[in-house]
Amino acid sequence: MKFAYYPGCYLHGSAVEYDMSTRAVCRKLGIELIELDDWNCCGAVEARDSLSIPLSARNLALAEKEGLDIVAPCSVCFHKLSKANKMVKEDEKFRKKINETIDGQYQGRVGVRHLLDIIVNDVGLERISKGVKAPLEGVNAVPYYGCLIVRPSEIAKFDDPEDPQSLDDLIKATGAECLPYSHKVSCCGGGLLANKEDFALEMAKKIIDGAKEGGSNCIVVTCPLCHTMLDFQQSNIESRYGITIDLPALYFTQLLGLALGLGVKELGLDKNMVAPMKLLESICIE
Repeated sequence: MKFAYYPGCYLHGSAVEYDMSTRAVCRKLGIELIELDDWNCCGAVEARDSLSIPLSARNLALAEKEGLDIVAPCSVCFHKLSKANKMVKEDEKFRKKINETIDGQYQGRVGVRHLLDIIVNDVGLERISKGVKAPLEGVNAVPYYGCLIVRPSEIAKFDDPEDPQSLDDLIKATGAECLPYSHKVSCCGGGLLANKEDFALEMAKKIIDGAKEGGSNCIVVTCPLCHTMLDFQQSNIESRYGITIDLPALYFTQLLGLALGLGVKELGLDKNMVAPMKLLESICIE
């Protein structure tokens, strides 16, 4: 199983622990990742379609030259790449215009996949369950998908946009308890942080409040922007509201890696801002 790997800016920067855990888990599961040579930013939340579509199309063209479908662990990158791919595939005139812009010849032969989709649907939950070396008993997790991994459904096609289950099922396969969670597809506020910080932190607080009220001892996420809001910004939320949260936010690859027997440092868990050590002690992992 081989894919063109698009880490995007986050995984090579502030979300290096996601990159570490992605590579470690994929090695364990026999997923070969070929990082795209000379990839560029997808445009993320900062760029309008007029810029982000050509940027993403250039990455798709690089994957097409390799003859591989592209995998993006970042939900924002997954959304941008999928949107560009859909637009280029469905409109020949638009594809010609984009190819002139990127000085390339992308023909729309690449599939765009999120890593969660590949692990749940290609590797499969049965194989995951059989590969668990350290069942995560004592972990009471809520699944947080965020906005872009399942919406809009015509772009993100692998799960239900209102009540997705892929992350829920993966959490259960690790031996952890997956708790009911009404905020699983709510927005974290990440796109608003730069110019509406108060509003963004309030949105993130609601997600965290819902997790704690449900009895969870961690949130499991699929996106580095969401992780920024729920992990890195957690101390800011505590200061702003005069509260103590201390709720670890783990990438799903970190949680899965623990269950597969991978080490804490190998998974980058020592790089999370909200230290998960109490959680790890509760499941007897050092």
